[in-house]
Amino acid sequence: MLFFDSETVGFHGVAILFQYAVDDGEIILYDVWKNPIHETLELIEWFMSQEMCFFNAAFDHFHLSKVYATFSMFPDQDAIPEDHIDELAILEEKARLFPFCIKPKACIDLMLHARKGPYQSLMKRKDIRIRRVPTRLAEPLQKELERRIELDGIYFARRKDKLAPRWSIRNVHLPNGDINPDFKDIVLKFHASGALKTLAEHALGYKSDVILRMSDIEISKKAHPKEFGYAPFALAVGRPGKWNWAWPEVIHMHISHWAFNSLARKYASNDVQYTRDLYYHFNQPRVGDTDSELACMVGAVRWRGFAINIDKLRNQRAKCVAAKTDAPTSPNGVKGYLREVMSPLESKVLNDGTGVVILESIAKWKVTVPDPLALDPLAEMEVLAKAAIRAQEVLDARQADKEILDLDKMILAGRFHASFKVIGSLSTRMSGADDFNPQGVKATDDVRECFPLADPGFILVGGDFDAFEVVISEAVYKDPKLRADLLAGKKIHALFAEELFGMSYDQVMITKGTKDDKYVDGKRGIFAMNYGGTAYTLETRIGVSEEVAEKAFKSFGERYPGIARARKRIEKMFCSMQQPAGLGTQVIWKEPKDYIESLLGFRRYFTLENKICKALFDMAQNPPAGWKNVRIKVKRRERIQTASGAVQTALYAAAFAIQGSNLRAAANHEIQSTGATITKEVQRVVWDLQPWGVHPWSVLPLNVHDEVLAPCVPELVDKIEEVVDKTVESFRPIIPLIKMDWKKGLTSWAGK
Repeated sequence: MLFFDSETVGFHGVAILFQYAVDDGEIILYDVWKNPIHETLELIEWFMSQEMCFFNAAFDHFHLSKVYATFSMFPDQDAIPEDHIDELAILEEKARLFPFCIKPKACIDLMLHARKGPYQSLMKRKDIRIRRVPTRLAEPLQKELERRIELDGIYFARRKDKLAPRWSIRNVHLPNGDINPDFKDIVLKFHASGALKTLAEHALGYKSDVILRMSDIEISKKAHPKEFGYAPFALAVGRPGKWNWAWPEVIHMHISHWAFNSLARKYASNDVQYTRDLYYHFNQPRVGDTDSELACMVGAVRWRGFAINIDKLRNQRAKCVAAKTDAPTSPNGVKGYLREVMSPLESKVLNDGTGVVILESIAKWKVTVPDPLALDPLAEMEVLAKAAIRAQEVLDARQADKEILDLDKMILAGRFHASFKVIGSLSTRMSGADDFNPQGVKATDDVRECFPLADPGFILVGGDFDAFEVVISEAVYKDPKLRADLLAGKKIHALFAEELFGMSYDQVMITKGTKDDKYVDGKRGIFAMNYGGTAYTLETRIGVSEEVAEKAFKSFGERYPGIARARKRIEKMFCSMQQPAGLGTQVIWKEPKDYIESLLGFRRYFTLENKICKALFDMAQNPPAGWKNVRIKVKRRERIQTASGAVQTALYAAAFAIQGSNLRAAANHEIQSTGATITKEVQRVVWDLQPWGVHPWSVLPLNVHDEVLAPCVPELVDKIEEVVDKTVESFRPIIPLIKMDWKKGLTSWAGK
């Protein structure tokens, strides 16, 4: 096993140092810019013949790919690169189209491996908020939370002040923006770290005071380069003689730092040692797992990038600018804009912010007005409220701003450098990275026509799964009647809309694509149901009343009992707090499950959430006796309560919020994690057609949501279709209705 790490100029510049070791052998530090170019190329070629162990393979392999391509194009292979910085920086942009791909024999990424087990809990997660605690008891509650809930320091490892309270007291604001003097929120904000040094301390047992961290050896801030993750080359920032602080302007400081600073070199050596120790700590996980192989693929493909049509991108940008409205987009500006046409009561909805979900809910508000076309003078009609019109204007303006920004990034880059976190969520789905989210590219033909993706000499192939989440849901529900309806060609979104709006199937389908699109509302309802949503979710997302939504859920469950059984099963597993006698009665605790598995066995753990939920429940059940001596009363949510009673209510509410989040995440996981795994496996078998070692580019896979695309050489077109079909079919025993529409000879992303 070859254990590898690298040190770089910034995140997207160039590698300065390679550090590596074979098995339990000596750790070697190799100065990339101080050795002849041919030696570096030969070393990388040798790396590619090995089984490699990384901690963040996507990062390291991106830099290996960049160095190999750029150095290979330099005419003097005996040159010392430190003496030719500007020349190499100019070559860097052209080296993206270097015809050879480098790929290790096999690899294991320990960062990704850690995310599949107990260290999964270190991934990004939402704050836990105890809302509207009486101010008089806010500080006592904060101290009690600190005392009762013991949490490992690894969940706060990225905090600057390690001694600060983990639970913080936050102000609550009135609708007019003033601070509410009567209440505070208590917030637990995670700052977890799954970094190598953190795992060295918490998993391997290294003492914190002997671990060298970047802050101990970091180069001066004036040596930090200006860089763009979506345009990872120096000429995107500056030019020779005016590099504008791109990596060529600061690299000399980095070369000296990593070559001559003994502490920095010790830091670099330690990284290989920690990686090797972690490999043994994890019982030598097998190399060549799909996530690790895809991480190397992401690094290699990100460096090369995909072809884009600059002229079409510029035309699209001009259209966006011309269509953009003057609606405000900043949170405070939006609040002011909407409050102009809202009543004080209506404006309370803005207390929770101006995010997409809130604005989409407001955009559905309607009011009743006289019908000017009716013969009856008392006749009325529903129209969109003024606040709804303005909310939609804000949504459109924000979308336009984002689209313009994305187009500007692509125009500057000249290519589409798609970067991903291979395990970017707790469901194992990929997510975008490095200052540009490929999954956020607008899914309209006029935008995607700007992305031909395939360079000359390559053919674009690709496809997406047909109704992917629906067929996975069907496999989860195991309902014979639902399967029969789907096989008969009926759309589940329209079937749910029938129950939601009391319409026939044909009536729903007639509205599809119109302004009053009930089919789309049915689709939102199905997604809400699949992912553990409640009647309140439908009220906020679709605009129907909770009563109507509850009735739709119930009747749909009666129509398809498998759906109701699946929802009940999730509730039984993760509904830890119950009120058997009904709302307002005693709350009892039932130990929830620790994890849920996708249909393919990937686990999503709830250990941390369950621990905090139980602690909040216990505190609500048994608060400190002294709190009852605080003889003040407060009005909380239209109820008059004692201060102690209000705290108990707030604790229960926070615990129920965690439980609700767990229920939604569990339902989500069974479907989304299954889909993510299948999509990755398809992408993997396509990437397997690229030989390991150093070979001409054969295929460049790209995965966005349920789509897999791949520019490839002509001789692989049919082979890719064959391996994709075989892989998709291999999942049919688990997902009976699985189907992928695969196409060959596409002219752009839009053709998929």
